[in-house]
Amino acid sequence: MSNNKLTILHIAIASFILESFTVCHGLPTYSQDANMSATNELADAMDATVDPCHDFFQYACGGWIKKNPIPASKSSWSQFDMMNRKLVTILKDILTQTNVDTDPTPLKFSREMYADCMNTDAIETIGLKPLTDYLSAFGGWPMTLDDWDGSNFDWKKASASAFATYNLALLVNFFNDLDTKNTQRNTIYVDQESLFLPRSVLVNLENNQNIATAYIQLMVDSAKTVRDWLRNNITDHEIQAQAHAVLNFETQLAVIMVPDENRRNSTRMYNPMSLAGLQNWTDKVNTRTSQAKINWLEYLNDIYSVANITIPVTEQLVVVEMDYLKHLIQLLDRTPTRVLANYIHWRIVNNLAPYTNQRMAELQFEFTKVNEGILKSTSRSNKCVDVINDLMGYALGSVYVQKVFDDESIEEIKTMISYLKTAFKSLVSDATWMDPDTKSIAKDKVDAMIEFVGYPPWIKNKKEVEDYYNGISRTSTGCHFCNVQQAYAFVNKNELASLRSKPDRFEWDEKPTEVNAFYTSTTNSITFPAAILQAPNFAKGRSPAINYGAMGSMIGHEITHGFDDQGRQSDKNGNTVQWWTEKTLEKYQLRAKCFIDQYSNYTVLNGTRLNGINTQGENIADNGGVREAFRAYRYYVEAHGGSDFSKFQNLTPEQLFFLAYANSFCGVNTPEGLSNLVETDPHSPHRFRVIGTLSNNEDFVREFHCGAGTPMNRLNKCVLW
Repeated sequence: MSNNKLTILHIAIASFILESFTVCHGLPTYSQDANMSATNELADAMDATVDPCHDFFQYACGGWIKKNPIPASKSSWSQFDMMNRKLVTILKDILTQTNVDTDPTPLKFSREMYADCMNTDAIETIGLKPLTDYLSAFGGWPMTLDDWDGSNFDWKKASASAFATYNLALLVNFFNDLDTKNTQRNTIYVDQESLFLPRSVLVNLENNQNIATAYIQLMVDSAKTVRDWLRNNITDHEIQAQAHAVLNFETQLAVIMVPDENRRNSTRMYNPMSLAGLQNWTDKVNTRTSQAKINWLEYLNDIYSVANITIPVTEQLVVVEMDYLKHLIQLLDRTPTRVLANYIHWRIVNNLAPYTNQRMAELQFEFTKVNEGILKSTSRSNKCVDVINDLMGYALGSVYVQKVFDDESIEEIKTMISYLKTAFKSLVSDATWMDPDTKSIAKDKVDAMIEFVGYPPWIKNKKEVEDYYNGISRTSTGCHFCNVQQAYAFVNKNELASLRSKPDRFEWDEKPTEVNAFYTSTTNSITFPAAILQAPNFAKGRSPAINYGAMGSMIGHEITHGFDDQGRQSDKNGNTVQWWTEKTLEKYQLRAKCFIDQYSNYTVLNGTRLNGINTQGENIADNGGVREAFRAYRYYVEAHGGSDFSKFQNLTPEQLFFLAYANSFCGVNTPEGLSNLVETDPHSPHRFRVIGTLSNNEDFVREFHCGAGTPMNRLNKCVLW
């Protein structure tokens, strides 16, 4: 039984916010409108009949869940989704406005892209021609052709084009990034590809038969649609047989891939060598067929030539997964050319299908119904906004920030970051398990952390926006598929060209129209785009208890990523360095294991356990973020008079802090969506981001008077930061 000393009252929502906020003792004057809106939302979200020491997620979010059913077109619905819905509405308004002469050319192009995306008559008239024309450049999709000649098929040429044009990695992935041993230079990383279906599903198809069946059906029906467009006569039976062969190949590919839980050691995944060295190494693998021979010089130059970059044999690379490349070559050697060609073409078709006609969109939806549990397709307009924001986010952001973002928020957020950094350093000072030298380096690292808040200033300058998009088309083609193709090609060309650019640690890497926040280890930076700095996370002039509980915890979360199981492997300059003493590292790993064990024991659905290894970084960040934010909130109050007399019904300001934190994670999933999340997402489900975090938190336990052993007061608490 709970030892909760609070009086739990079930109060009608209409009267719940009557005692809004009274602020005294020198704290800044808060916005009544912002506070009233926040208190209304917090009250509506609560289920005050629940004991907060028994289930704080249900206490904070029970009302929200009841009032916010998952939309038919979604597999999940959360506060983040609601923020994204608001963002999409604003971007849609921007995209449907009439162009004027003073608008930047990339913004005009974005609006024309949107109009072409919404012109379904033109899309149906064009049909699959742009897609099939692209496929024909590599001999066409075998399972859709009557007579396919595989003698000239080269998977490397096809995959190089798909990567350079659409950033679609097939069999091998390449990307430019700062060299993690020397972040003063860029380098090429060579890695395993990303599969369409989760690896964990492909290696366990017998327990995922519904997904396997739906996936085969998607492939078969897509092939039939392409066949019919080309007016070929290959039989349904032949298509079915070839589709099963592709799935079998994908399963073998999944088997040789390194699972995510084994991809958390930066040192293991850093294998530097010259291109010539890579060639010598892969040439040692015994093969019988030409398709298993990879000419890396030719392969990389086919990719980088679109950016006018020549890759010499002396080029220094970093191979991420050595064993994967060896096993891939062996797999290619025993795979029939038709199967390999079918796989390459199918992945291209599946990736580009959303930009073609309604029939292909319907097939995608039928699969998504099974895979994610959705009942209705996303609206056409929302799809169009999403794809244009992905490709032209800075152009849209140039209007978005002027339309909805208050620049004064930037300074308020930076003040919060300052308090959060101070709080983190104080927690480091308090950490009895750390030695003095390691503590000193940790503090230096957080001091050196670069902060990106809101948006890059240059997006408010028309010329600079146009300079950023220099080289992209000035007008649309009238063809949605073609617009997307050329926009992708432009983005990828710039990304490939960055290989020869001088690294700039202070350059923005995220568009402002992104409902997310980021920590980047190679630059030791934290980023909070304008779109995430909105309610319920943050509102300028709102009670600090609410802002620090929600946004402060998010800031702390990103700071803590610099010290989670992966972030701790890099120094203040982003270089992979072992800056921990052996004894302190052993204690760190023991504490990190506590989180792994805790979250691995949480179950969802029919007993499926969370993956405590894959989610450990996010769980460590959640736990540390809240502890830092609460301490930062106390610092802020102390600096502004010493007391916060904000009132929210029967809750103290400190309790309100934790309520705001939990409220930011209110959300639900379909069973299928939850299963996907557990399989692929490094974050724990909403519920466990609240109860897992707060049941470890002594501040929460104290403020809510939760008795020892109650569900929200774990006996064996996991604490790192």
